[in-house]
Amino acid sequence: MNGGMQMMDEKDSKPFYHRNWFWITIFSIFIIVSATTYVANYSFYKGQADKATVSQSKSLAEKKKIEDNPSIVAKYNSIKTGKKGFDKDEIVQLLGQPTTTQQLDVNNPIKTMIWNGTDSNQNITIQITFEKDKATSKSIQGLNIDRKKVLTSLDYDKLQNGDSYNKVINTLGDPDDYSDVNGVRTLTYESDLLEADPTADAMIKIEISNNQVISKEQQNLK
Repeated sequence: MNGGMQMMDEKDSKPFYHRNWFWITIFSIFIIVSATTYVANYSFYKGQADKATVSQSKSLAEKKKIEDNPSIVAKYNSIKTGKKGFDKDEIVQLLGQPTTTQQLDVNNPIKTMIWNGTDSNQNITIQITFEKDKATSKSIQGLNIDRKKVLTSLDYDKLQNGDSYNKVINTLGDPDDYSDVNGVRTLTYESDLLEADPTADAMIKIEISNNQVISKEQQNLK
């Protein structure tokens, strides 16, 4: 009898971490914690992925909208002149019917078409000259460029003949008006200069051919 009691006492006195119920409990807790962590992480990353998908979809939609509805300026930039110039029908399809057409007489192969339109609340005028219904020159006026600072003679002096078109844009910004005639692009800067001092009649004109500055001039810069 005493021997049986002694065996039971020894069995009952086994450390708790040697008992089956202890390890079953630990394993159960591990499973619960792991499952909870997985669900939380899955929900977080799924949410982030959903946000990224929505953002990407919006970006693609906006890009497609721009491609499907290019601005007047973008349409103007796409028009080629010279030997590989667009023909009249191509340009009418791109810009629509012109506001006015100028031609000295019906036998003269040269005519000028003018389009008046609005782009970003700006009244823009596009003028294209055709010879035998092929575009030979083009110009655009009315661009309202809001520059961070008024251009000065210091900005003008940073440019030299031979500089690239990109350097001109990086130095002076986008022009108010520009034209393309016989492979020469003329950039004109004047709007902010006029706003700074209407009496000065200041302006900058840069001519570019083959992506290089070939001439520059300024008037009344400070």
